[in-house]
Amino acid sequence: EGSDVHLDIPLDKITAFHRTDLPGCCRLDVLTRHEAKTVAFYTRARLAHFEEALGRTRPLLKGDPDAPGDASRDREQKPMPGFSADAPVCETCGMPIPRKLGVCPKCMDRTALLARLLGLSKPYRWPMIGGFALMLVITGVEMMQPVLTKLLIDNVIPSANLRLLAWIVAAIGAIHLFSALFSGFRTYLLGWLGERITHDLRLNVFSHVQLLSMDFYDQRQTGWIMDRVSSDTNNLQRFLSEGFQDFVRDVMVLLVIITIMLTMNWHLALMALLPAPLVVIFSRMAIPRIRKIWHVASRKRSRMAAHLSNVIPGVRVVKAFARETYENQRFSDYSERYMNAHVRAARSFAVFHPTIHGLISLGIIMVWAYGGTRVIKGDAVTLGTLIAFISYMWRFYGPLGNVIRFSFRSQRALTSAQRVFDILDTTPTVLEPKHDQAPSVIRGDVEFDHVTFGYEENEAVLDDVSFRVSAGEMIGLVGPSGAGKSTAINLLTRFYDVNAGAVRIDGVDIREYSSPRLHAVIGMVLQEPFLFHGTIAENIAYGRPDASPEDIIRASMAANAHGFIMRSPDAYDTLVGERGHRLSGGERQRISIARAILKDPKILILDEATSSVDTETEAAIQEAIARLVKGRTTFAIAHRFSTLRNADRLIVLEEGRLVESGSHEELLGMENGVFKRLVDIQTRNNEIVAIGG
Repeated sequence: EGSDVHLDIPLDKITAFHRTDLPGCCRLDVLTRHEAKTVAFYTRARLAHFEEALGRTRPLLKGDPDAPGDASRDREQKPMPGFSADAPVCETCGMPIPRKLGVCPKCMDRTALLARLLGLSKPYRWPMIGGFALMLVITGVEMMQPVLTKLLIDNVIPSANLRLLAWIVAAIGAIHLFSALFSGFRTYLLGWLGERITHDLRLNVFSHVQLLSMDFYDQRQTGWIMDRVSSDTNNLQRFLSEGFQDFVRDVMVLLVIITIMLTMNWHLALMALLPAPLVVIFSRMAIPRIRKIWHVASRKRSRMAAHLSNVIPGVRVVKAFARETYENQRFSDYSERYMNAHVRAARSFAVFHPTIHGLISLGIIMVWAYGGTRVIKGDAVTLGTLIAFISYMWRFYGPLGNVIRFSFRSQRALTSAQRVFDILDTTPTVLEPKHDQAPSVIRGDVEFDHVTFGYEENEAVLDDVSFRVSAGEMIGLVGPSGAGKSTAINLLTRFYDVNAGAVRIDGVDIREYSSPRLHAVIGMVLQEPFLFHGTIAENIAYGRPDASPEDIIRASMAANAHGFIMRSPDAYDTLVGERGHRLSGGERQRISIARAILKDPKILILDEATSSVDTETEAAIQEAIARLVKGRTTFAIAHRFSTLRNADRLIVLEEGRLVESGSHEELLGMENGVFKRLVDIQTRNNEIVAIGG
């Protein structure tokens, strides 16, 4: 009747957990000595959460001593049932290790992470050393001012020595001038250094992202990747250029000031330093909470950025379906969560900073009270010593506060570093061969040899598919949606690697081809051609940036694109807009065909190249395609089967298996064939549309 069902299973009776992968979801069973009970069904989107929960529970399992076998021994020798062998568990805390990190985030060696982060500045070690040396000199010179002030008050003014007064005042002025000049130079040096390091890091991240396989992009949103390249690298820049050196400087200043104060008067030094342990203790208590808040705020920012990157490119769809209010509300929710996270951070700082300031003020009050009393009574403390002490105190607690804030800055930097290194440590699943075995001259013979592949484990999209295509032959890939047509293309282009079998070009496994060599001989015309923001000429020449204007024009004429290009006021210099939105679908498609013609590939892939255009435009595109396919091995996917009449052979896929192969006429002649059934369904649908129209 809709009521919740609760299962009470004593933990000491549980011997193991077991996950069963089902179509579209997973089932979690709890195993005891006598039975297995199903406790949950969940989608794969929640898989990580369930693995985390099981990871927390796993160390608590003791197993049933009466159960068959030794459950505790089994847990030591193999991963927990329900977890794949390549999903290790942290030996320290028992939590599953996220695949994307490769290390346990709770037990991660932060010292090693900091060392790796500082290693980014290794190519610029001499500017770093120069900035560090300047910092030491400037700090040492500035430390002399309170000593000069003490001499001025205790010796010069009482003796009315004008000449010595002039020298000391000049020395104090020289200290300020020296500090101003060289601090400015150091600021410029560190600014230049930070920007260079950030540039290199951004370039490394972006370059590495280009090398990663398509499954990396399948699992992450564009905004997530953009946030790593922009925001996180900026956080690291501030830390590497200033944060760490300032921390070292502040620690040295603290040590020097403590030494000076103890030398001058150890009683006053103890008074001045008395609040320091309280400041440290309070900071150690507050830092973990603030660290968690920053983690949450960082995740909220990433989700907001991912939402923006998802909605803004689809603004036409938003407007077409009048969903502006809905998207405004969604963005408002993301923004509000981000705001609330920062408000919680501000609330924590609102408590933290006044408390720290109050503790520091307590030390200053104690020094004034004790030191002032000693000066009035004429004890060993002079007025100059007291003033110097107050000056050193301000110089002491300022760096101490910076050292405390460094924990926040370093935590923010380490969080960003962890996320950046997450990308840099991700290895492509499609690996480059050690030696390119591609033939010097490629004909274009293609073979699928017992190919099996699935995007998810144990879910094959292609199952034992085998066929051969001769160089220059045009093949039509046919089948219902989800049959594996686009997957076959993804494997041919090696966006993914097969799970079993092999794909060969000219008898050589494509895994022996380097990616540049393989993709140099393959051209693609997609259903939704992607055009970059730039001119028409730049988009046509994208695959051959060294192409001459004459080559570009010849390619566009072969693609039946020259006419509409020349009707534009700027002709080939016309800006296409973001994703080519200033052009019609047919115009974008013909520019895509011109781009493929200019590349002159040996193997051509046509993926629904005419499915979204009108009849007249389709005729122009078909004429351009007829020119394009001559002398090339061509794979064509089309929903309108009439467009595949010119194919030499059709390969029919159904549920990931090759079920039919032959010419258009041969397949239509099969009475109960899959292709004939699909053609009949399409014919009936067209008749219905015609009657309804």
